[in-house]
Amino acid sequence: MYAVITQSPSSARVYSLWTSVPARTYMVLWAGHKGYSQLAGSDSHHHYDAFVVFDTQNRAVRDWVYNELTVNLENAGHRRFGLCLEERDWIPGLSCIENLHNAVYSSVKTVFVLSSGATGGETVNGVIRQAFFMVQQRLLDEKVDAAMLVLLDEMFPKLKYLQLRKRLCRKSVLSWPRNPRAQPLFWNRIRMALSSDNLRFYDNNMSESFI
Repeated sequence: MYAVITQSPSSARVYSLWTSVPARTYMVLWAGHKGYSQLAGSDSHHHYDAFVVFDTQNRAVRDWVYNELTVNLENAGHRRFGLCLEERDWIPGLSCIENLHNAVYSSVKTVFVLSSGATGGETVNGVIRQAFFMVQQRLLDEKVDAAMLVLLDEMFPKLKYLQLRKRLCRKSVLSWPRNPRAQPLFWNRIRMALSSDNLRFYDNNMSESFI
């Protein structure tokens, strides 16, 4: 992990996760515009629309996932999305890594719900970290970019990966608005992102800058 300056211990855990990404990951992010295939449709082997990864030990994040995300995506709107949640949908008896692998590879997208105030332990952080690397491996194996990020804090740390991600595929990085009037737009955007191939939204100008 990398040293963090002027970060609280809770923010440092989030920071270390995203700064531990190998440099080759940034190159992988733009590879899609060079002929990668689009996400599989309803006739694919995917059982869920999205696997939601979050710190289950952070009460505020957990409450948001169950009281906002699942309510609005699974139970409201014209299209209902099938979500995979660790506590609810993982199979008892299987190891953590088996359940994690099944969740990532059986879902069209993997949504990382992040908060700079995370207070979870090593186990939870390990799940988030391993899920991220599995998503990157899936990009290499299946040629699909399945990552989505939801930031719950208005003042989220300006991490290098997040900045690159926003510039390359802005529609895959969403921020939760505190203003209730802006929240319907958030839900429209997340539904669109879940229903679309990330590669379609790549910024070609940004992509070419890596060459």
